[in-house]
Amino acid sequence: MTRPTFTPQDTAFRAALKTRVAAYFKASGKTQFADGRMLLKTAFFFVAFAGLLVTLISGVLPWWWALPALGLLGITVAGIGFNIAHDAVHGSYSSNRIVNRVLGAWFDVLGASSYNWSRAHNMVHHTFTNVPGTDHDLEPGPFLLFYQRPRPAFIYRFQHLFAFPLYAFTLFVWVFKKDFAQIADRTMTGASASVLGGASMISGKLVHVGLFLVLPILVSPYAWWQVVLGYLVMLAVAGFMLAIVFQLAHVVEGTAFPTPSASNRLADGWASHQLRTTANFSQGSAAATFFMGGLNNQIEHHLLPGVCHIHYAELAPLVRQVALEHGLPYLDSGNFSQALAAHVRTLYRFGRPMVPAPA
Repeated sequence: MTRPTFTPQDTAFRAALKTRVAAYFKASGKTQFADGRMLLKTAFFFVAFAGLLVTLISGVLPWWWALPALGLLGITVAGIGFNIAHDAVHGSYSSNRIVNRVLGAWFDVLGASSYNWSRAHNMVHHTFTNVPGTDHDLEPGPFLLFYQRPRPAFIYRFQHLFAFPLYAFTLFVWVFKKDFAQIADRTMTGASASVLGGASMISGKLVHVGLFLVLPILVSPYAWWQVVLGYLVMLAVAGFMLAIVFQLAHVVEGTAFPTPSASNRLADGWASHQLRTTANFSQGSAAATFFMGGLNNQIEHHLLPGVCHIHYAELAPLVRQVALEHGLPYLDSGNFSQALAAHVRTLYRFGRPMVPAPA
């Protein structure tokens, strides 16, 4: 794969942002990594996860109460992914690589390969955000279209109606199909996956299946089919939450989907490209920030992926100011319901033929 190149025209913005962020951390006496607030969040999600899992495996809940508890477990799984594993794989949880490696491995426990995530997400998505044909996050499968085409297939005219039920399959596809396809895909990063990376993916899948399927079938009093059904409920809830948060950051009104020129060059520099292709939502919402791991401040995450998300809300006014000073956009989709509506309208628009630009 020949990846696009950027036009280096936003060096002044990047330098100014780096200077202001460094000044913020120096003045506040904080580091860019996790602080006490982040440790409390980590403890909260791990205690909730362990408590729910032990309760479910023990079989103390009647079957009709176990299913809602599995839904809560799915929410907790998504919360660990958003808040802990995501930061760790970016290396922003701790300055200690071993700590990041251990916490990042929770992606594997939850069913998604941390090795593949670092390749597809850190290396590709965070570089070529919203570039059709390069950013794999725009390729959710044959039934959804996340960018504009001149003549989309007729089925996409209804994707704004059936997208949300399909989002519930996100984690199921990720666990049992997506990782295996990505490990074999040499075009994703331009290089083959390493043997150790492949081994870590397989071992992670075995741990995941053993923890969520084999162990409950062997230990809990529930029938095997009840365990399987409960597992699917957990995956559906977690996958739905993951898909919604990811799509509200990029597939909404206002974000760009740039295509390279004939010489395979993008019109912007890397940083300005991130600003044009990324949108925040639910800014100022403590609940959204707590649960979503700061991914409602997606602009800050894309520009400062090495900074722990616990600092995003405080950095957001600074980032916005520097962007506007340099004539660059700072996209905000509003609250959660407004961002969700913007996503639905975008799906609707992508499902219809492109309208030719006026002459």
